[in-house]
Amino acid sequence: MGRKKNRPDWQDDALGAVRALKNGEVILHSTDTVWGLAADAFNPDCIDRIFSIKNRPKDSTLMMLVDSPGMLEKYMPDLPEAAWELMDVSDRPVTIVAPCHADAPAKLAPGLIAEDKTIAVRLVKDDYVAFIIQGLGRPLASTSANITGSPTPLSFSKIEANVKNGASYVAEHRRKGQPNGTPSMIIRFDEQGRIEVVRS
Repeated sequence: MGRKKNRPDWQDDALGAVRALKNGEVILHSTDTVWGLAADAFNPDCIDRIFSIKNRPKDSTLMMLVDSPGMLEKYMPDLPEAAWELMDVSDRPVTIVAPCHADAPAKLAPGLIAEDKTIAVRLVKDDYVAFIIQGLGRPLASTSANITGSPTPLSFSKIEANVKNGASYVAEHRRKGQPNGTPSMIIRFDEQGRIEVVRS
């Protein structure tokens, strides 16, 4: 009889998040940085719902979370080596803004690709978030769990009631503590590979 593998204490919670995402719902969960709202990046109705919950203007795009270099390369095939090196050596999560693959607009829901054909993507190293992405099988559309113009909540207790009520699935994992508690760095790369620090 094979030995039963140890299951992480968050696995049931993550599976609930995956089921909600596959059912076309918006989830509220902890990320590798702060608490966030997330949805299937291919589902335009869910993306619209996130904009509505946050009272966010449609010209202010959401970001994407991916779980592997391979998934990242599908959407940013021409990312310069400096971007990969930065993600490898940084002790903080890094969100990369760069031109997207020409096929991306046909796959990703509106609200993820900016007018200049760039997208913002973060390769997560957090096991819980990576499990959710793997379960869904595609990127998460993601944004901080706050009403636009309000402070970013660094813990579950700081999230406004309207945001909690707007999500179909509210995760249990890390409710009593906080994730990393610090928003990611945002680094932009243009088509020539030049770097701009958007948020340090």
